[in-house]
Amino acid sequence: MSNRYIFLIIIGCLITTFFSCEEKELMVNANDVSYIIFGKDMMTDTTSTSFTFYDEGEDAKVDLEVQIYGKLRDTDAKFTVAVDEKITTVPKEYYVLPSECLIEAGKLKGTITVTLKNYPDLKESTKLLAIKINGEGDVKPGSYRYSKAIIAVTDRLFKPEWWAVNDRGNETYFENTVEKYYLGTYSVEKYKMFLKELIKDDVVFDGKDMQVMRKYALRLKNTLKELKAAGTPALDEHDNEITVVVAG
Repeated sequence: MSNRYIFLIIIGCLITTFFSCEEKELMVNANDVSYIIFGKDMMTDTTSTSFTFYDEGEDAKVDLEVQIYGKLRDTDAKFTVAVDEKITTVPKEYYVLPSECLIEAGKLKGTITVTLKNYPDLKESTKLLAIKINGEGDVKPGSYRYSKAIIAVTDRLFKPEWWAVNDRGNETYFENTVEKYYLGTYSVEKYKMFLKELIKDDVVFDGKDMQVMRKYALRLKNTLKELKAAGTPALDEHDNEITVVVAG
């Protein structure tokens, strides 16, 4: 079983351990209450963070989108957040929450930033941080599925969402654009080499622009050709030769 499936299974099991599959009714908007929710469904969307992408000793800054519905305000909607201890497996010293959060007056969306700190055990494990919105006065947490944000934090490299999402298949079969047309089957070593190609131009790829994907997949293809021609083909973590499927 590949590392990507093991990682996804671990995260899925950790989350579903704490949540039932029971559907929750959405709260009805009220004119006298402002409801705050996170931008992701906590049952299906986890924000994954790896310290692999940060310099040694650097803290990770994770931005979480928040939204407001119900009572629209002509002043800033201020609120606080807290950790859900039932779900969280990260020790307290590993994170810093914002002391106060807000969505600016007249806006429907905002951002809160959580600071994560690296510790040695994250090289061998993935831990969860669950953040919930506190209710106070006429500002309250909104619909259940969006009332918490789940962050998975590790110091290991994991398969990015854009290389794992089923964006070309359907319910009966899996097909991913990056896997099929650009980079081929995922491996940790191949991903590291792709990241090195991006770093040369100080590029951060978010999975959206396939022209960027093609450009750097081709660069990786050329690097692999050069290594093979020199008699030192690049090998993945299973000692298989690294190849990419991009045409050109």
